Amino acid sequence: MRINNVATEVAQFDGGGLVHDGPALLFGFLIGTDAVNDPTITVYDNTAASGKEVVPTNTYDASALGLNGFMPGAGIKCKNGIYVANDQGTSEVTVFYTPHFDNS
Repeated sequence: MRINNVATEVAQFDGGGLVHDGPALLFGFLIGTDAVNDPTITVYDNTAASGKEVVPTNTYDASALGLNGFMPGAGIKCKNGIYVANDQGTSEVTVFYTPHFDNS
């Protein structure tokens, strides 16, 4: 099975939460902030805020409007799911991913 290096799905939500339940490729995320509260984001290969971190915990500068996020350039294989932990409910997270890749 050939895997294209392109995101086919977009999930957008305030705060954090479950992006996808099951195998997927993570292509990155962007953060929209309120320009005041710096969000601390961690992305897990899991269906909850625990387990293997695929994007380590990082605090993003809320004053850098439109410049916050993570785009690795190639998909990151997540075998269990994609979960975004975000300590700021005032920030919006947009996640780019492709579900159901070949898990072999």
